[in-house]
This record gives sequence, structure tokens and C-alpha cells, in this order.
Amino acid sequence: MYTAQPNSDLIWKLAGFQYREAAVDFLKRFEDSFCIFSGSVRQLYSNYEMRTTHEPRHSVVVLPNPYAFHDNFCNVPEAAVVPTGMVISPGEVRQSKDWILCYKPRGEKRWKGIEARKGFQKFQYRFGEDDPFLPVLLNSDLRRSSKDGRPLMHLHRVSLKKLDALSALQRGDIDRTIRDKLSSFRA
Repeated sequence: MYTAQPNSDLIWKLAGFQYREAAVDFLKRFEDSFCIFSGSVRQLYSNYEMRTTHEPRHSVVVLPNPYAFHDNFCNVPEAAVVPTGMVISPGEVRQSKDWILCYKPRGEKRWKGIEARKGFQKFQYRFGEDDPFLPVLLNSDLRRSSKDGRPLMHLHRVSLKKLDALSALQRGDIDRTIRDKLSSFRA
């Protein structure tokens, strides 16, 4: 008899967070704006809900919408999802209500911050249309600030150039879906 194994990439553990409720609120703000990638099953989810659980050990579980299977993209290789080195931070870090996109300019050691929406536009322009800036989230992207323990989110991006096993139609669908979700980003 076959028993389905849970996709552990969709269980985000919060055990190390001092303020779990703040981490949950932070995570839930990404639901409508970012796709989630699961490397273990090579899928990209665009239509999902985040729910809190007490087991395993205070977690948030990403539940893909079972009625929107057309919003999932299969056979996305892990090699096509690359780190950006960018972090999204709650605006409270700068006494702002807007989220901050933090990055290190080339050749510099210090972080630079920009209002997240403006940052997304900036990097869309910088990356160009050939291999656009298509940010996605992974389970391992949730981090804690070393300064005050606030939740932070590292960003990965899908590199269309590395999706050569997918058709041009599939790559176009992934591109449009990620851009559409990102356009609904609200701080």
C-alpha cells in the first residue's frame, strides 16, 4: 500500500524564534506576493495558504490549493533556483511601515536598504528581460536578525536561462505568474 510522504520543504519550523507570532504574521504577508519552491519535489507553488501548527514544534505549513493544480509548476530543477543575496526586512528596522529590501552593492561590505517595491523595480531593470529578476521563497529562507531576533526573509530567484528542459510556453507561464504575484506585493 502506498502512503504519501509529507513534503518537508513545505513545513517551516519556528522553534528558534522568540516571538513566534511575529514570525507567523511576517510569513503570512508573503502569501499573495511570492511563489514558493520545493526542491524535494521540484515544484513551484503559486496558489497556497500558510497555516500554523503546534506539531511539529510550532511550525507554519504551506498548503498548496488542491483545486488549483494548474497553479503549480512541476519539473523545475533546483539548479534553476539561485540565491540573490538579498533579504526582505520588516520596516520597523528603520522606523518605517514599508518593508526594506537589503542588498550588498558589488564590491561593498555594508548592506544597503531600499523600500521593497522600489527595490524590486530596480532589480527588474538591472537583470533585464533575458534572465529577469523572478524572486521566490524557499523553506530555508526564513531567518532571524542577529541584532534583535526579528524575522527576515532571504530571497532566491528563478533563472529562466536554467529552465532549458522546459518548453518556452512553460518558461513564459512561470515568468508571468511570478511577476503577477510580485505586482500584488504590499508592505
